[in-house]
Amino acid sequence: MLGVFSRIDNWKRDWTTNQARLSDDAVDEQLRPPLVVGTPTEVAERIAGWVDQQGRWKLVSQHKIDQGVGLKLTRTTSIMRFTDDIDVVLRAEGDSTRVQAQSQSRVGKGDLGQNPRNLKELVGHLTQAD
Repeated sequence: MLGVFSRIDNWKRDWTTNQARLSDDAVDEQLRPPLVVGTPTEVAERIAGWVDQQGRWKLVSQHKIDQGVGLKLTRTTSIMRFTDDIDVVLRAEGDSTRVQAQSQSRVGKGDLGQNPRNLKELVGHLTQAD
């Protein structure tokens, strides 16, 4: 339990909120929608390949949307085995792809910061790959 509590960044938010989304005006730069190199299909393939290598992540579905690709992912927490749903929207922006995403807990009023961590992990992978 000490490990869980030590990872909480924002006690006020993390006890009362069970979702997070990337936003252009996010205070934390890691929670802003990145622009990554490649087409939406190429970025979706990168995400799918990365998810396959992660023990707690799963690709649920991938579908075409207007000017891009939508992905539905899940991530299961290590301790309590809670499942979070992550929706990703990839849209072409010039020669690159804008990544929009949100993460939502299936149960509970607060996520202890897990949903922002899910998004940071995803964005970290994509920006590291560029």
